[in-house]
Amino acid sequence: MLRIFRKWGLLISFVIGGMLPDLQAYSWLIPYFVGIMLTITLTGMEITQLRPRREHFLLLVANLCMGLLPWGCLHLLGYENLAEAAFLACITGAAASSPVVVHLLGGKTEFAAVGLLLNSVLASVTIPLLAPFTITPRAGLTLSRFQIFLVVLDQVLVMLILPCIVAMLLRWLLPASKRISRKLSDFSFSLWMLSMVLVAATGVTRIIQTGSGANQILPYFILAAVLCTLGFILGRLLGGKNYAMEIGQCLGQKNTAVGIYIALCYCSPLVFLGPTLHLLCQHIFNTWQFIRFSSRGAK
Repeated sequence: MLRIFRKWGLLISFVIGGMLPDLQAYSWLIPYFVGIMLTITLTGMEITQLRPRREHFLLLVANLCMGLLPWGCLHLLGYENLAEAAFLACITGAAASSPVVVHLLGGKTEFAAVGLLLNSVLASVTIPLLAPFTITPRAGLTLSRFQIFLVVLDQVLVMLILPCIVAMLLRWLLPASKRISRKLSDFSFSLWMLSMVLVAATGVTRIIQTGSGANQILPYFILAAVLCTLGFILGRLLGGKNYAMEIGQCLGQKNTAVGIYIALCYCSPLVFLGPTLHLLCQHIFNTWQFIRFSSRGAK
C-alpha cells in the first residue's frame, strides 16, 4: 500500500486538483507546506557537506542563460509576450522545494540545498537588474527595481531563510531532531501531495480566468514544456554521474511564484501563463520521477 502511495500519489493529487479548481482558495497554504517540508529536510542534513562545489557555479551560469537566451531569441523574432513569459519562467532560480524533492528521490540533499541558496542569492540580484530591460510594463505602470527586489526578498525570507533558522534552532535545542527528521519522509511526501492538489487547482483556475481559447494558450504551454524539459535535461548533463539528478532538479524546478507575481502585476494578460504552465510542467515531470523511482525500488 505504501509503495502504491509513493508511486501514484502525486499523479492522483494532480487529477484531484484539476477536477476541483475551487480548492485554489486554499493555495495560501502552499508556502507553509513547503516551509515545513524544507525545515524537516534541512534538519536532517549533514552540515559538513554544505559547501559550494564547481558544479554549483555551472548551475548558476546555466540558470542565467536559460532566462536570457530564450528571451533574446523570441524577442528578435518579434514574439514579445512569449519572450517575457520565457524570461519570467526561467530566470527565477530553483524552487524552495527542490531539496525536498531531491531528498525524497534519494539524492544528495546537501548539494541541492547549497544550490538553492546560491540560486536564490543570484536571483535576488539579477531579476531586479534585468527585469526593466526584458519586460515592457502595461500602459500606465512603471517597473521599479526596488519593488521587484522586495518581491524576490519576500520569497527568499519566507521559503528559505525562515526554514533554515528553524532547522538550526531545532538541531541546537533538540539534537535528536536530526535523527527524527529522517523518519518523517512519509509525512513530507503527504504534505507534498497536498501541495500538488493546490498547485493543480490554482493553475487550472488561473488558466480558466484568462478566458482565452486553446489556440492562445497552446504556444505558452509548448514554450513552458520545452523550457522545463530542457532545464531538467541540461541539468543532468551538467551534473554528470555525481550530481545529475541534483542539478537537474535545481535547474528544472523553478521558483515560479516570483515570475507569476511579476507577470500578474506588470505584464500583458497572457504572460503569466509562462511561469504558471512551467509550474504545472515541472510537477508533472516530478510525478514521472517519483513513479520511476518507486518502480526501481519495487524491483
